[in-house]
Amino acid sequence: MDISNATALASAIVALVCPAIVQAVKKYIPSEYVGLFSLAVSIILGALAIAATGGFDGYGWGVVLAGVVGVAQAVYTAVNSALGGKLSKDKLDLAA
Repeated sequence: MDISNATALASAIVALVCPAIVQAVKKYIPSEYVGLFSLAVSIILGALAIAATGGFDGYGWGVVLAGVVGVAQAVYTAVNSALGGKLSKDKLDLAA
């Protein structure tokens, strides 16, 4: 695979930041679109991280992008589970 260290590091950082971004704007998104929005943010930020580090020059960028999306979703799910589901959109709507 042709993945540089810069691309790997940028994608790891983006994958860990995506759940925080989604959580910050979740209250403005209708409940039925939160999952789709989360996926879109992961893909867009992952693509930006790959492009910023020149990762599209090689042929391993698809694996990197899939990794960003997978890690971002896994991190969000793990944090939500650890907090007892407090991050779910339904709980946010009830608290408002």
